[in-house]
Parts: sequence; structure tokens; C-alpha cells
Amino acid sequence: MSVFGLAYGIWVTKRLRKELKVRSSAHSEALALAQHDPLTGLPNRRRLLEAFSDLIRDVKPDCFRAVMMLDLDGFKPINDVYGHAFGDNLLRSFAERLAETLGKEGIVARLGGDEFAIVSPVFKEKSEAAGFARRLLTRINDRFEFGDRQISIGSGIGIAMYPHDGHAITELLRRADIALYRAKSSGRSTYRFFEVDMDASILHRTLLEQRLRRAISEHEVKAYYQPILDMDSGRIAGFEALARWTDSDFGKVPPLQFIPIAEDCGIISELTRHLLADACMVATSWPEDLYLSFNLSPVQLQDPSLPEQVSTILAEHGLAPQRLVLEITETSLVKNPESAKRILSELTELGISIALDDFGAGHSSLSYLRDFPIHKVKIDRSFTERMLTDKQCAAIVEAILVLSRGLDIDAVAEGVEENDVHAALNAHGCHYGQGFLYAAAVSAEDTSELLASQTDGRLPFSEKTNAA
Repeated sequence: MSVFGLAYGIWVTKRLRKELKVRSSAHSEALALAQHDPLTGLPNRRRLLEAFSDLIRDVKPDCFRAVMMLDLDGFKPINDVYGHAFGDNLLRSFAERLAETLGKEGIVARLGGDEFAIVSPVFKEKSEAAGFARRLLTRINDRFEFGDRQISIGSGIGIAMYPHDGHAITELLRRADIALYRAKSSGRSTYRFFEVDMDASILHRTLLEQRLRRAISEHEVKAYYQPILDMDSGRIAGFEALARWTDSDFGKVPPLQFIPIAEDCGIISELTRHLLADACMVATSWPEDLYLSFNLSPVQLQDPSLPEQVSTILAEHGLAPQRLVLEITETSLVKNPESAKRILSELTELGISIALDDFGAGHSSLSYLRDFPIHKVKIDRSFTERMLTDKQCAAIVEAILVLSRGLDIDAVAEGVEENDVHAALNAHGCHYGQGFLYAAAVSAEDTSELLASQTDGRLPFSEKTNAA
């Protein structure tokens, strides 16, 4: 009995140890799952908050760690267009690049969606943090390849420094996020360090975003129409539809301020559909030889359904596709050339013309005019306005006009505000102009009056129009 009892006791002990080991392993796995993102395998927000106290323990008084916030530019439309499986692969690859660049001296975490945070290695100089941010951006800007599909994305980086900008990780993340917004406002693929005055600007931006969402849903953003003059005949050749928004509290909000917010928030497509539908309806009241020019956001040239959406709007309002010109920027061609070319080709097959806006001010690759279906170029106002006083600007304008004639495409000079500029453009063979000299953008109702004001078939204008 004693031997039996001893043997039974040993067996029970082993069984209990095995059970404890299984439970301990299960607990460790559950803890690991609770602290890591299931998609990318990176630590999650919870793990980042717990690990931060260990990371700052070895920071000497004359050193610091940088807390960085990142997200993917235009991830929502990419996810919508290519599907969630593609978006998941992109997030995993993005996470791998961040982890590879960081190494083992800090931590990179996925906070949710396309938001990531990094706690950097220990640095002594601010320039070291800037150099690390540049390395991150360089690695991110390399093309992502998934089978036969390639895609380029960008990312901004916002940087807050421990302990200079705060001691608590939650406050440092908030300040890094504010710096991220400023970085994205400054341009594609750049970084910014947190500055105290950023707090006020981010509050303004947040309030503006809230008001813009409501304004779009209630159709308070309106299209105004600026005439494009045929310099040879003196008649209005068409109108460009321009977004205008007046808020009860903020007053007149410039498009350069609210359009980027609409793009960042993923509501630019809704705004575009609303404005294009209104503009097409207004254009049907004009003489049939006038065209409507309308701006597309770079984000929309990644949406394969765009041609169908535009075609549906044209059909609903009875506007011939040949009367529509869609304006794009060079930036929209750089982001994803293959997708842009495919979408633009489908639009031109419908009979729609494509104009390259702000030509000369961006990347200005002549291959765009060769490889894409471009029917018009719009000479950027920065050259037009100074062509009488700056020889380089004058030479650029002349070169664009010679190029457009050689390629048999129209050129439209923007920013014409003086009679002398009008005369110089006309003398150099520019057939179309747009600017305050002819008229400012007017409401839909006022386009009829502007058309009726054409005396003997010509639009009367003088430099007094600009002063008005």
C-alpha cells in the first residue's frame, strides 16, 4: 500500500506539473496575442504603452528617444480599389520595412488601421533623429511588388522627443500625431518635429474637418465658374468649375485649405461627384460649343470605377462627353502611372478630353505628354504672372507654347491679370487664357449674364476687372 501510494503520488504530481505547464503556456500565448497585432505580428498599442517605461530607463540626461507616428498616404482608396486582401499584404510589407530599418534598439507598433508608431534608438543629437526619419522615408518610398502588380506609396512622419516634449507615452504619441499632420500638410514623404504652436493649428484643422463633413453632406460646397477665353475670337470658349465653400464661422475657406482635408479624410470622391453633377447640369444651359473643365484629385486616378462614375453623371444630366475636360496634375501621374494611364484611356474612349494642370510647376516630365492621352496643357500662373519681368519665365512660357504646337495640343495660360500679359501671350501664339483680367469665378446664375455680356461676340475686359 505504501509503494502504491507513493507511485500514485508521483503520478499525480507529474500530472499536475504537466497541467500547470500547459496552462502557463496557454497563458503566455494569450498574453502574447493580447499584446501583438494579429495581421502584422508587431506589438500593439497596449504592448507599446507597457514597454515604454523600460525603453526610457537607459536614457541619459543629455540623450533622448524619438517617438514617431506614421501612416500610409492614400491607404483608404488603395484598400477600396484593390480589395482588403491587397491592403493587408501592403500593411504587412510596410510593417516589415519599418522593423528592418529600426533594428533591435527600439520598438515599432501598429496602433490600428494604417497607423504605426516607433520609439527610436537613443540619440544624442536632433540631426540623428532626422537622419533616421529620412532613412525610413527612403525605404518606404521603394516600390512594393505583389506578383505582377507594383505600387508606390508615401508616408509622413511626425516626431516628438522624450523627455523634451513630454514624459508620458500617451502625450508623446499625441504630439507626434500633431507633427504628422503638419508633415503631411507640408508635402509628400516628409517629416516634422513637434513644435508648441502646432497644438492650436491642429485644433483649427479638426474643427474645420468636422464642418467640412457636414458641408459636403448638406451640399454647401458649391461650384463657381471662371471663363476660359479664346484669345483669337475674344469669345468665352468654356468655364472651369472651381469649388467654393463659405462656412458660417470660418467664413470663406480657400480650396487649398479644404481640398487636402477632404483627400485626407476620404471624402473627396463624394465631394467630386456632387460638384461634377451640379456643374454638368449648369453646363447644359450654355451654348453647345462651350466646354466644362473640371479638376480631379490625384486620389481619384487610383479608382478604376471613375470612368463609369463620370459616364453615369454625364448621362443623367445629358451633357455630351466631348464637352467635358478633366484636369489632372502631374502628381497624380507619378503616384501610380499604370493605373492612371488605364483610367485616362477609358475616359478618352468616352470622348472626354484630358488637361494637364499647372504644367511646368511640378515634375514636368515631357514623357507625360508622350505616354498619356493629354489634349491640353495649362501653363502655371507662376510663369504667366512674371513673364514680362522675368526672362526665365518668359522663356518657359514660349517653350511650352512651341511644344504644344508641335504636339498639336491646346495650351491655356492661367493667371492672366494684365492687358500687357494678354497681348504678349497672344503674340506668342497662345490661343486660350484664364484669369482675373477676363473675369473671376462666378456663380452658376451669373454665367448666363457673363455670356450675355459678350459685345459683338467678344467678352469685354479691362484691368478694372481684377480690381473688382
